[in-house]
Amino acid sequence: MAVERIHALTSLVPGPQAVATQREAIQSWRDAGLEVVSFNDPSEVAAVAAAHEVRVVPVARTSASVFGRPYVPIGAMLDWAEAAGTAALVVNADIVLRLAAWELKRLRWLADGGLCWLVRHNHDGDPSRARREPSGIDAFLLHGRDRKVLGESFLSMGQPFWDWWLPLAFAAAGRPLHAVEFPAAFHRCHPQRWSWDGWVRCALEFDRLTGALGARGSPERCFANAGQVRRAIDARRKLVPPRPPPIRGLVERTFGSRASRTFLELGAHDGSDTAWLAAVPGATVHAFEPDPRNHPPPRPNVVLNRAAVWDRDGRAPLVLSKEGWGVEWTHSSSLRRPKEHLRRYPVTFGESVEVETVALDTYRARAGLDVVDLVWASLQGAEADMIRGGRATLARTRYLYTEWADEEMYEGQATLAEILALLPGFRVVEMWDADVLLENRALRSWRSGEEGAGAVSSRDPLADARPA
Repeated sequence: MAVERIHALTSLVPGPQAVATQREAIQSWRDAGLEVVSFNDPSEVAAVAAAHEVRVVPVARTSASVFGRPYVPIGAMLDWAEAAGTAALVVNADIVLRLAAWELKRLRWLADGGLCWLVRHNHDGDPSRARREPSGIDAFLLHGRDRKVLGESFLSMGQPFWDWWLPLAFAAAGRPLHAVEFPAAFHRCHPQRWSWDGWVRCALEFDRLTGALGARGSPERCFANAGQVRRAIDARRKLVPPRPPPIRGLVERTFGSRASRTFLELGAHDGSDTAWLAAVPGATVHAFEPDPRNHPPPRPNVVLNRAAVWDRDGRAPLVLSKEGWGVEWTHSSSLRRPKEHLRRYPVTFGESVEVETVALDTYRARAGLDVVDLVWASLQGAEADMIRGGRATLARTRYLYTEWADEEMYEGQATLAEILALLPGFRVVEMWDADVLLENRALRSWRSGEEGAGAVSSRDPLADARPA
C-alpha cells in the first residue's frame, strides 16, 4: 500500500533541561501521524539521539557564524524534504499538537500546492487557558517539492523572522496561504531565547529577501514597520475551519438552483441518501445497489440499477456483511474481501452472492450521459476499481465524494494517495475522517450556459468550501 508519510521537521535542543518538554511535543506529533526528523549540528547528534528515539540528520552548514551557536537554517530542513519528496510540518521543538492523524492529513491536502500554518496558543501550564500568539508562527505545513519557492538564507529555527519569510515567499510566488487559528498548536511560555542583536540581523536579512520592512539596512525602520508585516500576512490568508462542514449542506448549496443535474450514487443501500440527493432541484439520480437484501424505494427521478460498479462489465461475487452492533448489517458488502474491517468494526461477513457488474464508462455511454455533476461513491474498498473502469466518465465529472482509508480495510483497497494518483486532474476540496470530496479542476473554469446543463455556475459553494 502506498501511504503518504508526513514528516515533522524540527531541531531538538540537546541537554536535560529540554527533554521533558520535547518528549511531550514529539509524542503529540506521533499521535498526529507524523514521523519525526531532527536537524542538528554534528556535535549535537549523539546527545539528541540518546535523549529521543527520532531520526537525527547532521547539518554541517549551520548559522553559527551569525548567531554564535549552531542554529539550523530552515532551508536545510526543506532541502531534505525536497530530496525525500515528502510533505512536512516544519515545527519548533516545544510545540504540542492536538490533532488526530486524519485532521493533520486534512490540512495537508487542503494546502496542497500552498502553505498552511498553525498559530500557536500560549499558556503557563494550563492549556485550557491558552491565548493566541499575536506575532510569531511556529508550525508550517508544506510539500518538499515547493522548496523552490524559497531562496537561500541563514534564517533559522529558534531565531526570529523565518516564520514570516515562509508565508511572504509563498504569497510572492502566487501560492495560496491557509491558516489554522483554532486551538491546535500549544506552547508553554518561557523566557525569550533570542537576543535583540539577533533580531536585528534577522530583520535585515528578512528585508533583503522580501523587501517587506522597507528598511534599506536601517534597524530603526525594521522596528517601526514590523507590525505591518504580520498584518499583511494575515490579510492574505484563508482561515481553515476547525471541522469540515456536513457534506449534505455543501451539495444542497451548490446545486440549489433548478438547473438540470446528473448525480451517480454508487452504493445506494436503503435509499436514505438517495432521498435527499433526489430532492435537489433539477436532479436525476442514477443509483446502483447490488446487495439483494437492500431495496431503495422507487422515485420518479431515480434510475435504480441492480448492479455493482466495478472495473469491467460482467458478474462477480459480492461478499455480504452479516451482523453488526447486534443487528442485521447490510451496509458493508463488497466485491473485495474484508481485511482490517474485521478488526476495526464489530461486523461479521457471511456468504457471497453473484451480482452483475458494470463499468462507469459502459453505463455512461449506455445511458447517454454527458457531464456528471456529482459521483457519490460508497464502494467499500472498490474505489480504485471504479476509477479504472470510469476514466472517461470521471473526466466529465465535476465532483467525486468517496470513502478513503490508509489501512487495507478490504483486500487490495487503494489508499488516499493512490486514489489521488489515479485522478491527477482532481484536488481535495474537503476531508472527513473516512470520506473525501474531490473537485475536477478541468471543469471548474466552466461558466453557466457554456457547456449546457452540466456547466459549472460562477458561484460554487463546493469550490468555495476549500481554502482558495
